[in-house]
Order: sequence, then C-alpha cells, then structure tokens
Amino acid sequence: MGKKYDVFHSRYGMEAQALPFTPGKIFYVFNSSDEAYIDFEAQHPGDQAGEERVYTSLASAYAACVSNRGDIIILNNQGTHTLSEGLAWTKNRIRVIGLGDDGDRLIQQGAKVQSTDEAGDAYVLKNTGTRNSFENIKFIQVDTDAAALTCVQMGGEGNLYKNCSFTFGVADNLDGATTYEVLCGEDSGTFINCEFGQATLLTSAARAVMAIDQVTASQEMKDCRFKDCNFVISSSDANANFIRVLATTDCKFAHLYKDCTFLCALVSSASAAALTDAVDSVSGLVEGNMFFVNPATNCTNFSSAVTDQITVVGPSMADSGDADVSATVGIAQTPT
Repeated sequence: MGKKYDVFHSRYGMEAQALPFTPGKIFYVFNSSDEAYIDFEAQHPGDQAGEERVYTSLASAYAACVSNRGDIIILNNQGTHTLSEGLAWTKNRIRVIGLGDDGDRLIQQGAKVQSTDEAGDAYVLKNTGTRNSFENIKFIQVDTDAAALTCVQMGGEGNLYKNCSFTFGVADNLDGATTYEVLCGEDSGTFINCEFGQATLLTSAARAVMAIDQVTASQEMKDCRFKDCNFVISSSDANANFIRVLATTDCKFAHLYKDCTFLCALVSSASAAALTDAVDSVSGLVEGNMFFVNPATNCTNFSSAVTDQITVVGPSMADSGDADVSATVGIAQTPT
C-alpha cells in the first residue's frame, strides 16, 4: 500500500502487525504503594509509539484512552484506586477489568474504585459513553460532603456492568431521601451478577437503592437488562425502596429483571426492619414498563403502593390474573 503504520502491542502479548488503523491498547493501573508496581513498570515500558502503559490512577489511564479504539484498562486488585474527584466518563468502547478470581465475586471485589472525602462531587463515576464495559469492580462512595448523594450515575448507551458492586462506605448521607447508590438513566444497558447497596450501614430515610431518572438530558432509562442481580439495604425507614421510578419522563420501553433478589438486612440492634415495598413505580407511567421474572424479596410487599407498568412472573406468584402486583408475589414465607 506504500504507507507505513505504527506497530503496537508487541510488548503486551499480541502479535506485532502493520495495520491501516490503530488497534486498542492495554493500560495497567497500580497503586504507587503496591509492591509489584515498580517491577511491573520496569518490565512494561512505553510502547513503540512512545506511549506509557502503566499508570497509578484510573483517571490518568482513562485520559490515555482513545474513544472508540477498543482500549482496555486493567485494575490491579491490591489496594484501592482512589479518585481525587468524580470521574465523568464520556469516551466510548473502553473495557475496564478488575483483577482477581476470574471475575466471579458478587461482593468485595478486589479492584476497588473509591471517591475522596470532602471532594464534594455528586458521584464516584458518571458514565455517559457508549458500549463501555466494567467488570469485577467495587465502586465505593466515601465522601461525607452533602453533595455526594450517589455512587455511580449511568446515562450512556449499551454499556455493560458485570460482577460489579455499588455501595456507600459512609452513612453521612443515608438519612436523605435523594441519596441513591445508583442513578440510572441508561439506554440499553446490561447488568449481570451485580450487587446494588449494602447491609452494614443503616439507611434512615425513605430513599431508594436505585433511582430511575434522567442522567443525560432528554434520555430516559430505556430497554435495560438485569440478570442475577442483588439489591441490598438495611433501613429503619420502612418506606425506602430498592428500585424507584422518579417521574413519568424517566422510564421508557421494556426493562427486564431476571432472577433478581431484593434483600433487607433485619438488624434489630439498628432498628432495621422490612420495607413496605421492594419496588415503587410512578403514577401515570405509560411510556415504559418493568418486567420481573422470578424475583424474591423479604419485604412486606413486592409493590403495593404505585404499581403502574410493573409486571411480575414467577413460581411464587399469586393472583396471576390480577392487573395489580399482588402483595404476596415473590415474597419469602416462613417455613412450616
């Protein structure tokens, strides 16, 4: 073809090749205090284009990525990857993988991404990009500032979250009705084996673990798929929910929740009790619906307050011909 092209990846286990495009690059993130960091950096110098491949923060590795190139970020699982400010993720087609146990952990993933106290940012991560993937990562909001009301905000398209958990590490804002582990306005997102919320810090307000709300302007949550996900809370306010639609403009098309659980930690010493409803819709919702297949919860009801566009199917389902969601659908029973 008479044109030279840079060669990439020869130091990183991929066959060197001359191509008329730049293939995705692999970036590694270590904590500077990690014992393996110095040796690994020495063994992995900059690539043949002179670009560094080893970084000491997720933010700097993200800055090195090129949108739509198919780059990969590998997070070491030794220690916590702290962000000095909330990371606004706008690039596309980047895969972030946390190391540890082949990505099978449902909670306590070794690769942790955490906020900084008193940074005053509303989120740890706000993803508005397209077709990014996040795998085997624990996202933690530890900022005690009054503005730090969410852990992760999702407002992109076609993004994947697999074996990830989303949690607060401090209880300072768990007494507010607008505090959420996840604010979801994702278009066509996939969620597999994810855990939302936690049971070790007490919620004392009628908040929700996941709020369905617009994150990107004029984009509703659309056509998302949740498979084998767990929602967890410990709350002294029975009016908290696991999933809550905030407005009729926030939920569109069809959302599937397959084999998901909604678990209250009934810790009497903290005055934590069962929630009245696991899921709460909004009156007048007509543009989208939520379909729950084989859900399970120890809440008093699955959804008894506002049930607009909520449908449940499962072996424990009662009154299957009822237009409303029965109070006994998917509810745990005391064995006899």
